[in-house]
Amino acid sequence: MTRRALLWTAVFLLLWLGGGIFSYAQSANPACKREDLRALVDKYFQALQAHNASSLPLAANVKYTENGKEVAVGTGFFETAGKAVLKRSLLDTQKCGTHTQAVIEEKFNSATVKAATTAAMPGTSPKPLPAEGTLRPILYGFRLQVADGKITEIETIIARESEFAFNADGVLETKDQDWETILPAEQRSSRGAMIAAANDYFDMFAQEPVVHTPFANVCDRWENGTQTTKGGTFQGKEYTPHNCSPKGLVITNHGPRRFLVDTDAGIVVAYVHFAGALPDFHMFKMRNGKVDFIQAVVGSGAKSTGWPIEQACQ
Repeated sequence: MTRRALLWTAVFLLLWLGGGIFSYAQSANPACKREDLRALVDKYFQALQAHNASSLPLAANVKYTENGKEVAVGTGFFETAGKAVLKRSLLDTQKCGTHTQAVIEEKFNSATVKAATTAAMPGTSPKPLPAEGTLRPILYGFRLQVADGKITEIETIIARESEFAFNADGVLETKDQDWETILPAEQRSSRGAMIAAANDYFDMFAQEPVVHTPFANVCDRWENGTQTTKGGTFQGKEYTPHNCSPKGLVITNHGPRRFLVDTDAGIVVAYVHFAGALPDFHMFKMRNGKVDFIQAVVGSGAKSTGWPIEQACQ
C-alpha cells in the first residue's frame, strides 16, 4: 500500500471513530433530564386539578390547544378537570418534550358533549349519557414542549362521550399494561426506527400498503378505550385477533405528524390529524423492535391539529 493510501486510510478511520464517539456523546448527554421532564409533567397535573395554571413555568409565547383549537392557558379543560385516575408518560430527553395519556374525572356537562347518546363502534348500540353533573372519567392526552426550563407548547386532545368509540372504562382496564419501565439496552430500538414504525402505521391504511410497521405476533390496540383488535368483520373484511395492522381499511390524508420518542421506555407517539378531520394521538409501545400495544385518543372534529407540519425524521 502506498504512503498516500495509508494516509487516507488513517484519515478515514479517525473520522469513523470520531463519528462513533460523537454519536455516543450525543446519546450519553441528552438535551434534557428525565427527572426534570417527569417533574414538569407532575406539576402540570397539579395545576390542572387546581384549575390554576399560574404555577407552571410558561414561556411568554406559550401556545395551548384543545382538540386543534387555540385557547388561553388556564381556560377550557383547566376549568373542569378533576383527579387523574390513570396516567402513563413518555419522556423525550433528546427533544425536550413529553407526552401523557390519562384518564381524568370530570363532571358531566351536556354543553361539552355534542351528541345525545355516546358514540359507538359500528354494529354496537350507543350508551345513554350520564346525568348532568355526574362525576365520570374522560380520556385525555397532552404534549409539552420545553425550552430553557419553560413550557413553550401545550397540545391537548380530549375525548368525551360523543367521540368515536368512547369507552373510558376500557382504558382503565388496561391499567396493568407496563408502558413506563425502562427497557434493558438489548430490547430498545433506535429513535429513527421507532419514528419509522409510527409513521408507517398511518400509511398502512390501504388495500395493499407499500410499508409495514413491525408488529409483534400478539399486538393489541385501543382507540378511545375500545379494543379494536378482537377480530371479526368490519366493512366486509375479516380481521385476525391480536393483529394491529390496519391493512385493508382505506383511510387517507392523516395530515402532518408530530413525534416524540422515549427510547429508554420504548414508547413513540404520533400526533396527527386523522383522516384530515380529527385531532388524534397514537402511542406505540415497542420492545425488541416490535410494537406490542397501541393506545389512541381521538378528539372532536377540527379543521387542523392547530400545529405546523413536522418532518418524520425529527
